[in-house]
Amino acid sequence: MSDRHFRADDDSWGDEEGPAPVSRRQLLGATAGAAAGATGLSAASRSASASELTGCDDWLEAPAEYPEIDLTDAEPTASNLEEIGEEFVVFVHGWHGLETSTDQANTLREALEQNGFDQPVIAASWEADTRNYWRAENTTETAGGRLAAWLENEADDATVHLVGHSLGGRACLETLAALESRVETASLLGTAADDDAVCTAGAYGCGIERAADAVYNYHSENDASVCYGYDLQSFSSGLGCAGSDCGGGWFRSGSSLPQNYVDVDVTDEVGDHCAYAKPDVGCADLIADALE
Repeated sequence: MSDRHFRADDDSWGDEEGPAPVSRRQLLGATAGAAAGATGLSAASRSASASELTGCDDWLEAPAEYPEIDLTDAEPTASNLEEIGEEFVVFVHGWHGLETSTDQANTLREALEQNGFDQPVIAASWEADTRNYWRAENTTETAGGRLAAWLENEADDATVHLVGHSLGGRACLETLAALESRVETASLLGTAADDDAVCTAGAYGCGIERAADAVYNYHSENDASVCYGYDLQSFSSGLGCAGSDCGGGWFRSGSSLPQNYVDVDVTDEVGDHCAYAKPDVGCADLIADALE
């Protein structure tokens, strides 16, 4: 299969007949890796942390009794789910998003409602508020496993949509990897994961194929936190910047994309890392359309 990219601006598919010897993303990653020593990487981590927080503190305040799944404990618990029906969205926040988890979920709920999708949005809260980026990144596997366990125990008959922002998108991919059942959709927003991790030979390819009817990756080249911060911290191009890259080269073995995976380029709609799920400035209209 060729590497497919869906352009949100013109509703068209683009097919790449074969990978270029060196892609822009590979070059960025290689340059970052060559330029960043231990001191530079530490500085990049602090810079990316600040970037993650910039523009991420103006969410719509959630009611006190907002529905939430607590993934910070080994035995996940949920609260305020009395009004949740047979279809709902689970929103997973990113790095430094624990304290605003319900506010972020409420913001997505409002944005989706404005675009015709009015199902409940539940906040999934995990231990992301550490200054050590790598610790937060490693915690996504635990968070994803706990969310998968909760879904299988408590929502086995429901229609479930996962939406994850930044490292929350990575946690959603970990959820798919751990699930034995299936969810309806998974929407990844500015996801902090390697751009080849979603390929059939990548870390999450099998989970994508097995555990979701459809997976949508919303990516923007205006997302500096992923396009530059992730490159510097992970020595790899971020999935949330220019989408997937399953081509060979630079120590990669070429593979293909899962049939149920779609890259959605929202560079024209999304101007920064925290805009994806906000009303009026992000790509909530496209997310809502995919959830229907």
